[in-house]
Amino acid sequence: MLSRNRILVLFLCFTLFCSAVAYRVFSFQVVQGQMLAQRAEEFRYREDIVPAHRGDILDARGRVLATDVPADRVSAIIREVKDPKKTAELLAPLVGRSADDLYAALTQPGKEWVVLQRQLSPETSDKIKALNLPGIVLDPEPHRAYPMGDFASQVLGFVNWEYQGAYGIEAQYDKVVGGQPGQLIGERDAAGNVIALGQSVWNPPKDGATLVLTIDSAVQRLAERALDEAIATQHATGGTIIVQNAKTGAILAIANRPSFNPNAYATVSDSAVFANPAVANAYEPGSTFKIITMALGLDAGVVTPNTVYDGGRYRELPDGTRIYNALQLAYGPETMTQVLEHSSNVGAMYVADRLGQKAFYDGVLRFGFGKPTGIDLPGENDGIVNLPGSPGWSLTTFYTNAFGQGIAVTPLQLVTAVSAVANGGLLMRPYLVQEIRDGNRTTVTQPQVVRRVIQETTAKQLTAMLVDVMDTTYHNTFGIPGYAVAAKTGTAQIPSPSGGYESGPASTIASVIGFGPAEDPQFTVLVKIDRPQESPWGERAAGPAFREVFQGLFLLYGIPPSRPQELAQ
Repeated sequence: MLSRNRILVLFLCFTLFCSAVAYRVFSFQVVQGQMLAQRAEEFRYREDIVPAHRGDILDARGRVLATDVPADRVSAIIREVKDPKKTAELLAPLVGRSADDLYAALTQPGKEWVVLQRQLSPETSDKIKALNLPGIVLDPEPHRAYPMGDFASQVLGFVNWEYQGAYGIEAQYDKVVGGQPGQLIGERDAAGNVIALGQSVWNPPKDGATLVLTIDSAVQRLAERALDEAIATQHATGGTIIVQNAKTGAILAIANRPSFNPNAYATVSDSAVFANPAVANAYEPGSTFKIITMALGLDAGVVTPNTVYDGGRYRELPDGTRIYNALQLAYGPETMTQVLEHSSNVGAMYVADRLGQKAFYDGVLRFGFGKPTGIDLPGENDGIVNLPGSPGWSLTTFYTNAFGQGIAVTPLQLVTAVSAVANGGLLMRPYLVQEIRDGNRTTVTQPQVVRRVIQETTAKQLTAMLVDVMDTTYHNTFGIPGYAVAAKTGTAQIPSPSGGYESGPASTIASVIGFGPAEDPQFTVLVKIDRPQESPWGERAAGPAFREVFQGLFLLYGIPPSRPQELAQ
């Protein structure tokens, strides 16, 4: 009897065991069969996005400013890695990550695939291949390189880890230069390699277009060198130099300091340096804005170059506010040309008075201030123009606006406005991309007139006045021997966060803006130096760089002197 019971118990246990096995088989094959088959399929067939080759970015002379170079990413099939600790120790010095960090990545629970490092050089890839580590896979991926380092970095921008353009031209034209990524769905072996004779789907990427910029690398280098020298001499915090083709609006150079190296953008601690100050930062332009005020007065016919103003060292407003000339100097009776020569604040106020508020602000807006220029760069600032009736406007604001305080402009807005004086009165849309080469099709940017802002006769009158300013006031400081150049300096106070303006050393922005040669203006140049410590004045802090840039431009473009007698002296 006992033996029969034992046999029965054993039979029941055997039956339960067989039932459990059958249930597991049924569960795997029927209940979870579809899901498990799908997981196996996903592991065997992996979809990869294949980045397109980004088009090159060239300067106006055909020099390469940005291009793609070969690179790999290294990944791991975690289940195939035999010895995670040893693998991590061998890879660490090659991929720039700690062994502990890699070990943690290789032992993540529930993970099948992990990317360990990207954009490896061919040399590093070869070293990893030589290790022949189980489960370690190398896949090609493009890498963006900038052969000239920090050269024009805020114009170019950079390409981030997702291989998307960030800042500058790379961001503005990302869809054009970036192309369209492809798709590879391939059957993989246990090591993660595509099986050559296996089933696969291949949708090839469409490579991006090549961009040809208006930036002339010779002019850009000239501007960067001049800016570096000025900042070092003045112990300044930074600055900007812009060179524009006065007739077309094309930008030949934008130099900014501080800058960054786009090859090493990931190491930059302050991302604010990525933005382009020439278009993103607004500042009070100071006396350089007197060019605009005088242009409007001449064009409206309320003054002529020889109109005489009684002068004085200050102007008292109805509320008792006194607005002074720089250093509180009194010049006595002066013509409008002398107003520019002396950089008289009260003289500029006189012109604004003759114009009236409506005509003055209509003209300021007509010159393009208070809104973006439309340049093909991201992050452009509107600037600040407070109009009559707005909360930020007062009668004092009206008069200080006449000499460039209480109004904020971007460096590019000011350059583009002064180019309108240089070219005979036409406001041009500034641009940076001259050509887009997409396969066999080339699209060429044509200069675009935004509108006429002053009459041609007004532009000629003002040009002659600004040449007089250069010859009379600045010739010995930063004149260009042999050439007639129209120019105006500016020294602007910096607004204080607590109201009013900063005081003390290094509390100004010094600048010079001008165009030349005056007989047939080709170039408009702005030199802006931020917080110079040696001299607050535009002629001293920014003038030498202005002269250096123009001398280089005339030499590079083979423009003969119009005053050869000066060269013989």
